[in-house]
Amino acid sequence: MSSCISACGARGMVSRLAQLPTRILCKIGAAPGLMRLRRGAPVILMYHGVTADEGRGLVNHSGKHVNIDLFRRQLQMLSRCRRVAPLAVLVQALQRHEDVSGMVALTFDDGYLNNVECAAPVLIDLKLPATFFLTTGFIGAARWAWVDRLEAALHAAAKGQFRISLLDERVQLDAMMQRVELLRSIKVVLKRMSWDAAEASVRELEAQLHVEPTEPWGIYRFMSWDHARQLVGAGFEVGAHTVNHALLSRMPLAEAAHEISASREHIVAEVGSCSATFCYPNGKRTDYTQEVMEICRRQFTAALSTELGAARSDELYELRRVPVDAATIEDRLASLVVQAA
Repeated sequence: MSSCISACGARGMVSRLAQLPTRILCKIGAAPGLMRLRRGAPVILMYHGVTADEGRGLVNHSGKHVNIDLFRRQLQMLSRCRRVAPLAVLVQALQRHEDVSGMVALTFDDGYLNNVECAAPVLIDLKLPATFFLTTGFIGAARWAWVDRLEAALHAAAKGQFRISLLDERVQLDAMMQRVELLRSIKVVLKRMSWDAAEASVRELEAQLHVEPTEPWGIYRFMSWDHARQLVGAGFEVGAHTVNHALLSRMPLAEAAHEISASREHIVAEVGSCSATFCYPNGKRTDYTQEVMEICRRQFTAALSTELGAARSDELYELRRVPVDAATIEDRLASLVVQAA
């Protein structure tokens, strides 16, 4: 009798807890339990990279690359609490207004080499699907993403005082915090520029910091087309993310159309297929326009943004995602998924 009362009382407490606002439950650490109790709306997770290397200095200061052990734990938790489905399945279900509750899709932006070397083996081991969005102008090329080159240059710069023409000021680079602040300040300026102007500005900055230009190294390297074919051969999907990771709202429409279509065509030519979902670079609402969305409608069945939230059938061409970075421990990921859903 007492055990029955105890069990009933426990179930009642769980039921009462489940009625509390999600925000409060997540703050008290109940998010993992909520993932099991509430299926919720579908969520698309956004990764960039996965690494086995420990960050040092400014390397991976952005947190784009998740530690491989944490990545495995994240996926194991998701597998226990959610339906991890291919992005194509989730999008098709949204189009058809089918049941998508509790569904999660995994996406990777840009096309870093560690997607193949670190992320894919874990996904294969856990038998989980994913879609990798490739910035085709970087695939198979020894080319830096300007944000990565900036991070690497400030990491490599010697201590001392430097004249930074981009900011029209002299800066002191002795402490790590000074480098972090400079990184943030320069990013703000460069994000207002076209992709080619930003790349040129970072090359100029390297010279001003007396940093020797190098090819991308470590986490900053992109995969080759052979790697992309390996991903497809292993059952993963690859998709278009433009040619140059250009912000499509900041260029003539014809140029934006080329960035979209050329990216898709190159992927089809190299690997034989391309995801029916497009992925906007940077992905905020200010980074694409209604005209850009219309171009996507003619070539794709959906498109991904980086706005935070659950995926909804009335937002097929600006589907929201939940970002995952190096600081997203399991409880934090559970909280993000539960609150988004």
